[in-house]
Amino acid sequence: MLAAVLLAGVPLQAQEQTLPPLLDPLDGSELPPVDFGPPLVMPPVAPPPPDLLAPLEPLSGFNPAPREDFTFTGVAEEGVRYSVTITGLKPTRLDSQFRRISALYQGQGRPATPAQLASRTNADKALLQRLLFSEGWFGASTDATLSPSPDSRAKVELITQPADRYRWREITLDLIPDDKPELKQGFGLQIRDPIRAAAVEEAEGALRLKLTEAGYPFPEIGARDVVLDADTPTGTYLLTGDIGPPGRFGVIRLVGFQPFDEAHAQVIARFKPGDVYSSLLVDDLRRAMIDTQMFAGVTVTPVDTGEREADGSAITDIRINGNTGPLRRLSGQIGYSSGEGARAEALWRHRNLWKPQGEFTARLVIGTQEQRVAAEMAKRNFGQRDRTLSLLADITNIERPAFEARTVTLSGSLARLSTPIWQKRWTYSIGAEILASDELDLSNPKFNNRQVYFIAALPMSAGYDRSDDLLDPQKGFRLNLAATPEISRTDNLVASYGRIIGDASAYRAVRDNFVLAGRLRLGSIIGAEPEEIAPTRRLYAGGGGSVRGYDFQSIGPVGPSARPSGGRGLFEASLEGRYRFGDFGVVGFVDAGSLTEESVPTLSGTKLGIGVGGRYFTNFGPIRIDVARGLNRGPRDPKIGLYISIGQAF
Repeated sequence: MLAAVLLAGVPLQAQEQTLPPLLDPLDGSELPPVDFGPPLVMPPVAPPPPDLLAPLEPLSGFNPAPREDFTFTGVAEEGVRYSVTITGLKPTRLDSQFRRISALYQGQGRPATPAQLASRTNADKALLQRLLFSEGWFGASTDATLSPSPDSRAKVELITQPADRYRWREITLDLIPDDKPELKQGFGLQIRDPIRAAAVEEAEGALRLKLTEAGYPFPEIGARDVVLDADTPTGTYLLTGDIGPPGRFGVIRLVGFQPFDEAHAQVIARFKPGDVYSSLLVDDLRRAMIDTQMFAGVTVTPVDTGEREADGSAITDIRINGNTGPLRRLSGQIGYSSGEGARAEALWRHRNLWKPQGEFTARLVIGTQEQRVAAEMAKRNFGQRDRTLSLLADITNIERPAFEARTVTLSGSLARLSTPIWQKRWTYSIGAEILASDELDLSNPKFNNRQVYFIAALPMSAGYDRSDDLLDPQKGFRLNLAATPEISRTDNLVASYGRIIGDASAYRAVRDNFVLAGRLRLGSIIGAEPEEIAPTRRLYAGGGGSVRGYDFQSIGPVGPSARPSGGRGLFEASLEGRYRFGDFGVVGFVDAGSLTEESVPTLSGTKLGIGVGGRYFTNFGPIRIDVARGLNRGPRDPKIGLYISIGQAF
């Protein structure tokens, strides 16, 4: 039966016998070169199927004497070298696959004894036969010849005659009822296709997956029945089994490690009890459990409760079995850059301090231009999948080209954001923050005393994403709008204003490995003059994530001290050409940007930057390295800007 033939497609390793060195019995010297004699023709032999359960022959019956048809004289102690040729295999396109696993080719270039050579030749004959059978050449035959070559080397020639390739004449899926023809559509085997072992296994595995995705949680794939017709040559395929009853989701059961209760697991799931079963939703839940980073390992399994609905659907509970993962994490980083100086950061995190999924993070930053102490509590999956409630307390002392500021911030937000598991079309964030900031405007020497600003803000944002990937988009577009009404008080001055920033980006695959990407950002502050706005709340341009090739905050208005003073009208644009080859890629880009004191963005004073970059693509996104140069640089701008991060620039 073909079932046995198909399973015989896996090559068996040949076992070789190494004879003792052949020396002259009189003086112990090496024997002269081999005299092969006339060519030895090895008749074709179809390897019988191995009887794995048969007992081994007793060692007492083993005859160590070499076969008479492989008796050579004058063989050197280290053996002989040989060459290998194959005849008749090229039309099947199996020659490269055979060479990779051939015993003869793996040993070619090293001396071999006559017994080793014979063993490898016999093993490769059987291997050829199995390969041909696995690809549908069931009438194939193989021969081998062993003869001397003019340079006193052995010559092994493998000869195969594939004959006609068998193809499918009839395909029957007996396990699928006649009233469910849609389940048969797209089955991997088609009439007139070659009969291939790998295709049979792939088709049956894909059918099982399709059934579970279509709502049948417990399909039973039975035995296959294949009949070959040597006269045609064709074959018929019959697959038996039972798709089982359709399923509906029951409840979620937690076993093993339980960092939260079953009610919270139901919040994370994208299905409810009574919904039609789908293995896609089960796999999504498994990945979401892993994304909590609380499990060292987790399995999510459908369980037949034995209960049935009125329509016959099987009530299917979902069992989550996890191992305890590391709930606490201590990490840190240290570095130096021309824009920020020396900087060291330490972070301690407890992933489940406030159950369920209440993640507490403490952060400490010590640097030449930044010092920070912050604590954040984030409730993940807060009442809804991928919705996060965050509470933050932050004390910061920073120095930037435009200002110095010592700030205390209390804020909270509720956000629904995209994740690598579930990239959402619509996202949003709404929050509130109050802060007190002691600031020094470095752009104007007349403000030689520090001013304290008390600010209340309501930051809001909404996004619409039609791109095909979160970190490395190839097509589609993204839109995002952020609006923050604020009220500020310093001394006797009270100012109210609104900050609005809009982002748009688009991606188009010109070819399979080349993508054009563009970005546009417009920003505006309405309702107050620049000097009424705290320096930390103004708009700035220049540097990484803005216009590459320029110093941080260097684009736009400058004060009497020649330092940037910030502005109210922002324009930025970028165009990138991204070429990928394998796990690597190169990028060429042009950035443009301008900043004005007026609230309406303009192109006046636009600065241009050009550059190239490299990408290394990992399973979590591309690692980005960009090198840029400004075309109309100022005195504070570097000759070359270097930027390293994870993900594309936009």
